[in-house]
Amino acid sequence: MKVVLSFCLLLLGISAQADEAALLLERSSLATKQLSYNGVFAVQKAEDLQSVRIIHRVDEQGVVERLASLSGVEREFIRTNDRVTCIYPEGQRPQVNRQPLGRGFPSDLIVRMKSASEYYNLTLGQQGRVAAYQAQELFMQPIDQYRYGYRLWIEKENALLLQADLISEYGKVLEKFAFSSVVINGEITDQLLQPQMVGNEMTWNRKDAEPMIDNAIPNASKWQITWLPKGFNLTGYQHRFARNGAPLEQRIYSDGLSSVSVFMEKMRARHGHLHGGSQMGTVNAFGTIINSYFVTVVGEVPAQTVEKIGTAIQYDED
Repeated sequence: MKVVLSFCLLLLGISAQADEAALLLERSSLATKQLSYNGVFAVQKAEDLQSVRIIHRVDEQGVVERLASLSGVEREFIRTNDRVTCIYPEGQRPQVNRQPLGRGFPSDLIVRMKSASEYYNLTLGQQGRVAAYQAQELFMQPIDQYRYGYRLWIEKENALLLQADLISEYGKVLEKFAFSSVVINGEITDQLLQPQMVGNEMTWNRKDAEPMIDNAIPNASKWQITWLPKGFNLTGYQHRFARNGAPLEQRIYSDGLSSVSVFMEKMRARHGHLHGGSQMGTVNAFGTIINSYFVTVVGEVPAQTVEKIGTAIQYDED
């Protein structure tokens, strides 16, 4: 009887901790709509280290944010709600990739984590200090081996995400986002949000930058993907022509946090297509040939994920 009681108490303790972790993640996600902050954070991936200044203000008009690179190529991003302007040095070609400096850390990243939280087991870790703030450690352990995990440090009083580590299936830190200094809810003047560099500008709307989806097009396609990790749904699709004129179909699947792209390109007279697996930093790729098409699966997921998706792709000739 004592053994049964002890086991029940253990289960209750585990359940309570999971609930507490989920509430902390929810608090941090909601905090992005309420907090203003001014700080410097670093993004480290392998030997590459990027330093970014972020000034983020929330008021009755919405969100205004300025991101400025402090290392590497000089760039600034000014965001007013969904309108984004990138400023880059004169004479430099604009970046086609519209992903902001720091890949959305901390606000967009924590929101995406919350949206995908059902595919992770959440647990609390130890307490510590990050950027001079008391913080709570939170682990996001994936429910399967087909996506990476995360270790988060969330500021205790205001729930701002202070640090996020991307963790491989082997427990290795693949990428780290971390504030080195930050002031939460301090005064942020209009002047601080004005661009500090002069150069060429490119402006877009974040909603317009999202891929268009036409559910009828994939249904009419001859391609079938018979397996995807749990929670991965179609979020983008396009049919176009590659530079060599070959028909190219692309699909994007995501669980809200992790994503993979699948490319099916008609074979033409070119060489160098990927066969088998390849890795570059946090991104894995798998290539094969199916029915005279080059098929490539690419994503920030473990190698076994892109390979399993790649081997589950079929071409229906009927």
